Amino acid sequence: MRVFATTLFLFSFAILAETVNPVKVFFTYDHLLNIAEEKIITETPSKAFAFLAKAKELHPEPDYRYYNLLGEAHSKLGQEYEAMEAFEMSVSLNKNQFPLFLKIADYYEKERKPDKALLYTEKYLELVPTDKNRLYKATILSRRIGKEDFYLKYIKLLESDTSFLSEQDALQTSLSRNIKNKKWKEAEDLAVRYLPYFPRIEGMYESLILARRGRQSPLIEEAYVYACVIFKEETRYFVRYGVYLQEKARYQEALSSFRRAFFNALKYEAKGDWGEILFLLRQSYANLGWEKETLAIDLLVKDLKNKAQLQDEVLENHIQTHRKNREYLLFASYWFKTKDRNKSELYKKLLNERDRENEVKEFLFVIGPFALENLEL
Repeated sequence: MRVFATTLFLFSFAILAETVNPVKVFFTYDHLLNIAEEKIITETPSKAFAFLAKAKELHPEPDYRYYNLLGEAHSKLGQEYEAMEAFEMSVSLNKNQFPLFLKIADYYEKERKPDKALLYTEKYLELVPTDKNRLYKATILSRRIGKEDFYLKYIKLLESDTSFLSEQDALQTSLSRNIKNKKWKEAEDLAVRYLPYFPRIEGMYESLILARRGRQSPLIEEAYVYACVIFKEETRYFVRYGVYLQEKARYQEALSSFRRAFFNALKYEAKGDWGEILFLLRQSYANLGWEKETLAIDLLVKDLKNKAQLQDEVLENHIQTHRKNREYLLFASYWFKTKDRNKSELYKKLLNERDRENEVKEFLFVIGPFALENLEL
């Protein structure tokens, strides 16, 4: 009986020891990785870290598999930033993991870091150069960060494929019919499928926006961004995107979109959009509770209505009254561009100073499709 009790005690002690310290020294590096993978698969990712730590002890410079598992464990726990750090290390050690390049690219696009999203999209395209959807994505991302030469390279590459050129009219007819009959999914599927083949056909974007609006799709915003990027010199898509953002009570982002519309209206001398854009800018300031800015827009509306009779001295007096208003400084830079280059440069300088001063408050270099682009009139 005593022998049995001693044996039982030793057996219990062994089980307890294994529970407290489950990682055995004699496990190999590969064995430890396998156990960590099993923990991740069985929905206990937090337990994988101990095995991964022991694996790194045995192999201080682990291979890409270790970082893949480390990334998966963090990802399962919702720790996306840490997961991406691990995945980036993994692809630096093994550059043939094209699905992982996509995962990293999509993460950075979601996090509004188009520069890093483009970097990993291009790394993926080195491995899979014929992926039309990702070539289109590279086109969008390139223009979002101001790489116009990259944008042109990619869009010309897309348009060089004329596989469906003869079907363009039939495609537009099908899209129109589906939209008319409120067959939103069918219209969306068609638009998404053929957009990379017709990247500069406006009807494709109109159909995609309408279909996603009809479906109340969470991807509607993506459709607006695509249209803003491709038709970057227009005002209408920035206005529509801004209105959408207002509907979602995302007033700071709506302001950014309307400001871009105002910039485009100045730079490309758009006709007929001034009233609507200024109204929406004023509305954005009112929604944000920025009363001084609303007063500035009220005065700017009057100046623009009397543009033909507006005198330089009157404009400068109004700017002095509202010297921190972005729209007035931008307008002044435009107004004096052909009249007095020195004054135009002065107001551009004041605008840049004003932007740096308000960079954090207004998220100037964070939000909007072109947050990283340097704008010049």
